[in-house]
This record gives sequence, structure tokens and C-alpha cells, in this order.
Amino acid sequence: MTFAPTRYTPALTDVFESSIDKLLPAIELAWSVATPGFRFDDWQIELMRRITELLPSGELRWRSVLVSMSRQNGKSEIVGGLSAWAILREPGTYNVGVASTAEQARLVYDRLQRVIASNPAWTRRMSKLTETRGIKTLDGSRYEIKASNANTLQGIPVSVGIVDEVHLVEAKVWDALSSGTGSRKNSLLVGITTAGDENSELLTRLYANAEKAIAGDLERFGAWIWEASDAVVPDDDDELLELLMEANPALQSGRIDPKLLLQDVRALPNDDIIRYRLNRFIQSGKKTFIPADLWQKCERSFDATMPRGDVVFAIDRTPDWEHATIAAAVKVDDVIYTELVASINKPTLEQLLYICGQLMSHSPRSIIVDGYTLRDLYKELKTRGYPAETATLGDVVNASSMFYARLARRTLVHAGDWLLSIQVPRTVRKMIGEGFRVSRRDSAVEIDAVMATLLATFGADTLREQTLQVF
Repeated sequence: MTFAPTRYTPALTDVFESSIDKLLPAIELAWSVATPGFRFDDWQIELMRRITELLPSGELRWRSVLVSMSRQNGKSEIVGGLSAWAILREPGTYNVGVASTAEQARLVYDRLQRVIASNPAWTRRMSKLTETRGIKTLDGSRYEIKASNANTLQGIPVSVGIVDEVHLVEAKVWDALSSGTGSRKNSLLVGITTAGDENSELLTRLYANAEKAIAGDLERFGAWIWEASDAVVPDDDDELLELLMEANPALQSGRIDPKLLLQDVRALPNDDIIRYRLNRFIQSGKKTFIPADLWQKCERSFDATMPRGDVVFAIDRTPDWEHATIAAAVKVDDVIYTELVASINKPTLEQLLYICGQLMSHSPRSIIVDGYTLRDLYKELKTRGYPAETATLGDVVNASSMFYARLARRTLVHAGDWLLSIQVPRTVRKMIGEGFRVSRRDSAVEIDAVMATLLATFGADTLREQTLQVF
């Protein structure tokens, strides 16, 4: 069995009892039935046992625990298994799941609900199994999802509280849950997370508690942290893989393919690799969207031209209507080629419509515009029957990560346009939840050329499979 956190509180003895032991066979079976082909990794089973370890008196050893590991290692399955244990372990308990967003909490809840619904033995133990009002057993135990809002959690008598993605949760939310556990025996507060930054007040505090607990100075706090021994991104793949191995228990266990993981990781900005894949804290601040050397490496040769193909155009303007830029993108096999086709000073709506009419001679797949800044243009294009699409904020987030990944993998080729050479080094990205997007407000110059190129590339990559959302 592989169970090798970088730092952790050890079990009391090599052979120990856990509250979850009696339910583990049923939990494993239920998950395999609800999700054919799924099985918990050995390290996940061991972690759930460590979290629910019992003292010789039969009481839960821990009052609070922290689990920290990289993304995509199976945290949601661990949360689901612990949630099932919480509601089934004894009568009359009140248990809550909290996440930074309602969508994340809902994801875990829906999985647990599906598992219970697919298990007749468990279903017979339930008096309620609703989509919105929680899960309730015949013996009076409940499990509900709650918003990450301290006011809604005040005064709730919590038996087990499970907080997902602690680095995004406010400290007062944890404190409200901790207050809810009171001094009752066998209550437990579980935090599961990936590393944060200097703004992660709660997680910083819990890491400090973890250090005390590992040193033996905090008896009722448990901690298991998988993190790389160094917060760097080596150029050598073997060195990077060693660091990834330390921070990813699913990689240690063999469930994750190391070659595929390396491919995915190399397509991320270095800060994201350090935080989300090596599980080390970073400084947030303003981050350059594309490093200059990465942009230069993807410039096409001087004598090369834009290939013919199913072209997508995108238009973006500056907020003051001083400038507008039009970019084109074509996908050939798995490579996207892009270049700027127009830069307009002091554009008007009528002028942009006229240019779009000229673009129609190329039979474009689509003409994409920002759904907020160029909404009137979109309406006019649709009125004329042009294949127009709008991009939402969500599209920009997806386009930003996809654009960076293609540059990192050398599957995006640009023309070295002078306007982009000015704007790209000064374009800043902003974190949005677990993702990021380019930020007009934080960038040092206007970035209409960057935005047009971003959206044209995104359209060339996605419109064959799905339509952009209508704003």
C-alpha cells in the first residue's frame, strides 16, 4: 500500500481502529455500483481511516483535521466517502458539507445522492432523499450542503463538518462550524484543500496548526499534507516528475499516468504548476499572461503565410472606442494559425459593420465579438444573417487557459504582428476561482489585439464541436 504524505500526524500505533472501518466495505461497494469501474485507491482508504481514527476509549481521536494535496487526485471521492460515513455512523447526527461555491458543494452532494439511490440497502435507511433539502436517515441523522457563509452556519449543532477547497473559504466560516461542534464528543471538522496564496487566511492558520500537531504540540488536530519539496518548475522532465510524485498521491499509487500528467502540467503557467500541481503556496500579485520567450517561440517563419481553411474572425475594441482590432484564426489538423487582419483607429459601429461585410467574402465559420462591449454589433450582424457569435466571461476564462496551453505545446502559430508584440508582454492575467483570464483593467496597455486573437483562436478550436454561449 502506498501512503506517503510529505508531512503528517502519525497514527497512535501501526494497527489502529477507525470509526469508518465497519462501513468501509459498504462504502466501497456502493461507489463501485454507482460508478462502474471505480474503486477507491488504497491511499484514499487509508486516509479516511486516519481521519476517523479512534482513541482507546472509542472516541474519535481528532477534533479537526487538514488534508492538502494537488488537484485531480480524488479529493471529491474522499469527501463523498466521509459524508457517507458521517450520516450512517450513528443516529441523530447533523452533518454539513461546505465549499467555496454552491456548484462545488453541489457536485459532492449529487454524487453522494446518486450513490445512495443506487444502493437499495442504504435507500431503505433513508426517510428523505431530496435534491435540495438534504439527506435524512430513519434514525434521525442528516446531511446537508451549506453555502460558504458564516451567518448561515452560526448556531448549527454540527456533528461532522466537511469543508472543501479550504484555500477559498473565509476563516469565519470555519470558526462558525468549529463553534457548532461545541464540546460534544465524536464531533469532527474536516478541511480538504489545495495550496493557496498570501490571501488564504484560513488555510495559513490551519497550516500553522498542522505544524504544531506534527510536532506533537496540538493533540486533537490531524494533518496530512502532500507537497513538493521545492517550489520550482525544473526544465528537466525527470526532475519535475520527482516533485510531482511528492505532491500527488494518485501518481504515487500508479492511478495517474506520469507521461500524461507531464503533458498536462507543461501546458500550465509556472505559478499554476507550483500551486495546483506541486501544492505549494505562491504570492498572488499581478501575473504576466504570456512570458515573452514563450510568445516568441511560437512565431511563424518570415516567409510563411496564413494557411487556407475554415476561418474564424474575432473583433475587439478598447473601452473608449479609440481602437478596434480584427484577428483571424484557422485550424489545420491540431495546429491553429492566427494573425491580425485589421487595426482601426476611432472605429464606429457602421465602419465595423462595413468591414464585416468585406470579411464575409471569405465565407467565415463565424465572426466572434465580446458579448458586452460589442453587443450592438452582434445584433446588427445577426439581423443581416451573418454567422455571428458572442463570447461570455466564461468563454474568456476558457479561451485564456486554452490559448496558454496551445502556446506551451507549440500548437499555436502567430504572425509576429507588431501590435501583439507590444500588447502581449503587458497583458496581465487574473485568477477567477480555480481558473484565470486576461484582465483589461490590470494590464499596462489596451489589449484589444490580444482579446481579438484570443477569441479567434478559441472559436477555431471549439466551434466545430460546440457553439459559444449566447450572451
